[in-house]
Amino acid sequence: MQPSVPKSSVSGLWQRLNTWLQRVPPDSRQAQGAKAERAAARYLQGHGYRIIQRNLRSKLGEIDIVAEHDGWLVVVEVRSRSEDSPVYPRAGLTQAKQRKLRQLTEQLRKQYKLSHLPVRVDLAEVIMSKAGSIQSIEVLEGLALTHR
Repeated sequence: MQPSVPKSSVSGLWQRLNTWLQRVPPDSRQAQGAKAERAAARYLQGHGYRIIQRNLRSKLGEIDIVAEHDGWLVVVEVRSRSEDSPVYPRAGLTQAKQRKLRQLTEQLRKQYKLSHLPVRVDLAEVIMSKAGSIQSIEVLEGLALTHR
């Protein structure tokens, strides 16, 4: 049996998150996201990933980074937050986004005839300072995407 979380603490978290999101103008968030993706790509290259494609778009959506790493085809989702965010970047990887990543990954494998390659989904978490500089990058390899 899982302990129940008081609704007040969940609603308090969402209220803090919404307040934080409203402080950052949308165009600034887009620029921050692009900077985080560039930094993540450099970080991945420095850790043995071979970047195949960035911002791969299709009718279904976009894959931030497609790479090869140790014989794996890797789909990398990049998520960023500022250092004063009340939540980790991984909190933005909703079930809907996970579902979309599964669909995009399958489409990629079919379209480019890559079904023979093992595939995994990694998450690159980028923490940025209030001034916009990169504070840290962490890669979570082999996400187990939920099936719902």
